[in-house]
Amino acid sequence: MQVKTGKGTISMMVVIAIWSLSLAVDLPGLAVTPIEGSLRSIFTDATDFKIQLLTVLPNLVIIPFVLLSGKLSESRHKIAVIAAGTIMYLLAGVLSIFSSSLNMLIILSCLLGAGCGLILPFSTGLIADVFTGKYRMKQMGIISAIGNIALVLATFAVGYLVAGDLTKTWHRAFFVYLIPLLSLVLIPFLRKIPKSDYSTAAATDASASSDANAKSTTAAAVPAVDADGFSTKGQTVKGGFYVGRTIWLLLAYFFFVFATCIPCYYLPNFSWISSEDASTMTSVFYFAMFVVGLALTPVMKTFRKATFIVATSMIVGSFALFVFIHGSVAVYIIAAALCGLGNGIAQPIFYTKATEVVTTDSKSTLSLAYLQVANYVAISMVPVIIGAGEKIFNTTSTIFPFVFVGIASAVVLVFVILRNRHFVFGMSKNYY
Repeated sequence: MQVKTGKGTISMMVVIAIWSLSLAVDLPGLAVTPIEGSLRSIFTDATDFKIQLLTVLPNLVIIPFVLLSGKLSESRHKIAVIAAGTIMYLLAGVLSIFSSSLNMLIILSCLLGAGCGLILPFSTGLIADVFTGKYRMKQMGIISAIGNIALVLATFAVGYLVAGDLTKTWHRAFFVYLIPLLSLVLIPFLRKIPKSDYSTAAATDASASSDANAKSTTAAAVPAVDADGFSTKGQTVKGGFYVGRTIWLLLAYFFFVFATCIPCYYLPNFSWISSEDASTMTSVFYFAMFVVGLALTPVMKTFRKATFIVATSMIVGSFALFVFIHGSVAVYIIAAALCGLGNGIAQPIFYTKATEVVTTDSKSTLSLAYLQVANYVAISMVPVIIGAGEKIFNTTSTIFPFVFVGIASAVVLVFVILRNRHFVFGMSKNYY
């Protein structure tokens, strides 16, 4: 079976191999979260700080390795980097299963983050290499969906694996970190990607002279509009990136990630919501992202240029339900679904736009790496920003995070409407 790429066709097995890279990139820290409380009784000398390191460290270590991977993506050794990251990820998972030391688990969590960081940019970068136009947007939606459904299924899998006496079963939680074994088996199929599709710095050397003006730091070198019809007037280009576009895109993505993390972080704080209800709402959030990711093309064909407005409105609507409707689990589930739908629509669009803030294709994976850094920084900053807001407004109310971010989201919605014909929030016909 062949899949259309916008440039021609490619084997379905190659596409599946690319998809497989998205299965495990959101999982670091997941195995520990459901058993975090039990680890304190298993490791009696463990401090709260050490337990927290197991979930925090992988996400922190991911950041520098994402940047390293993005830089390495400009070389001819993309598959070698993917293989190295996959092996590191698997090694961390296997050793964690047999580890009986908390300190060793902490070290292995760093190895896990490093491996994940090396893989992460390629989960979207290879899509950018192989596909173009509406086919690229469709695939970005699919890999977003795959990552989200993998997160939901892995969460349930961890709960099933550790059922029973946790003092005997806690090792089983780390079996979810063996998922990249599928990617390792499928890596040979990545070698079947046409060499012409591998965008590397070396591949663009021949056209360096023609790109010299585009790489200058003066706005005069920039064309009036890009391939999608968005104005580039006044844009400075540096190191192969449109500087203004890149900054605004990263800021926008940071906010969307930050805002949509709030329900997952703070719903468990409501005293009238059980832990089971909170878990259900989180699962609904990610499942909604999965569904809309698969249906991204028809969604975009329906809403066209208003797609980003609709996505942002869904997020604002979800916060309105969280803030103004109290005591109804059913309403909160609907709110979680709305938040997931909005984020699920926006996320693959951000991925695609990250490939369009560069002047040469060889920089696409590096640009996607920067986007992933914005993602992890946003996740890490959620408690910091909310904590600062609580101090400024002198409140400890459990509803405060939803009010605070809901108002901020409404302000962003106005901005999205006003900037709907500009690059970051604008929609090109080429996308659908």
